[in-house]
Amino acid sequence: MEENKKELQDKKEEILSEVESFVKAEYEVARLQVIDSASRVVGALLLTICLILVAFAVLSFCAAAAVFALAQCMPAWAACLIIGAIYLLLIPLLLLGSKSMFVDPIVTKLSGLKDSNALQMETLRAEGRAAVHRERMSSHIRFAQTLYNYYTHLAQSLWHTLRDIFFKK
Repeated sequence: MEENKKELQDKKEEILSEVESFVKAEYEVARLQVIDSASRVVGALLLTICLILVAFAVLSFCAAAAVFALAQCMPAWAACLIIGAIYLLLIPLLLLGSKSMFVDPIVTKLSGLKDSNALQMETLRAEGRAAVHRERMSSHIRFAQTLYNYYTHLAQSLWHTLRDIFFKK
């Protein structure tokens, strides 16, 4: 009997340790997913702001060029169009460099990781650890259900036996 108590106590401590590891792994997965999502959202927001500013500059210079062209019909408008074209060329550069200019610095600041690729790798590792803990937790839950069923059946048998002894008709 004493050995069973010790075994149950050891099993309880093991399960509590597994629960703690499971919670830590799930927390790590959630934290990394929040960082990933937040960095993508903030990066997209910064990219949008930059695109709006560049578009405003392009429209400003194109409008100034149109005004100069209509007002003077002189080569001054050509300079404004060239500057507008330079700003127009910035849009694809911003789109190509958005990850390195916006997303990666946010990932670095929020998570301490080098870039978004490192964040994805760390997230995958954390998900793998969490999956291992989920599997262990499911085996512990099955064990607890087995114990519960066993002791419930034992209590029911005892109750029926006592009922038959004391309330025999």
